Amino acid sequence: MTQLFLNYRVDDDLFGVALLDAKLSKEFGSEAVFLASKSIPLGAMWERAMFQAIEDSAAVLVIMGHNWINAADENGRRLDDPEDFVRREILYAFEQDKQVIPVRLGIPRVSIDDLPDELRRLHACQDIEVRFRSSEIDVDRLAAKLRELIPALRKAPAKKKSGTTNIVHTNNGGQVYQADTMTFGDFHIGPVVNP
Repeated sequence: MTQLFLNYRVDDDLFGVALLDAKLSKEFGSEAVFLASKSIPLGAMWERAMFQAIEDSAAVLVIMGHNWINAADENGRRLDDPEDFVRREILYAFEQDKQVIPVRLGIPRVSIDDLPDELRRLHACQDIEVRFRSSEIDVDRLAAKLRELIPALRKAPAKKKSGTTNIVHTNNGGQVYQADTMTFGDFHIGPVVNP
């Protein structure tokens, strides 16, 4: 299965990460988009699973929000820490010769001078911006570009409508119907279907 690996910082614009996961999962299928909190099974060795997912992925989307470059803890800026997972995942993706795509969430391009030496290669990668006011259009554009770049990514199969009607009989002989659509003469319940 061709996967897209979502690399993100847990304390940086998570709504943008959730939007990308939802839209790309809808477009390509949930199993085609690796998001650690969704994709790693309970009880799995999560660190091993994350790096295996990078190996299995065709592309790594580096999701950069407003706090991505300057996120810090008591030891200083996180990107400068060799143990930082965002940094480790990006470097591993480069080692594995993966397509690394920066996805900026309404922020300007990161300056090469702001990146640690080991991550400066990231500045040379063509990026894409997802803006708040045009997020739907921007994510659709990203999906189209990913489909061009990675032909093995397929459109998620459309969910089939069952078209079945379930009938439940009640004690006094009446019936309760459950169906996707129902039509009685000119009265229609359910989605409109063009003839």
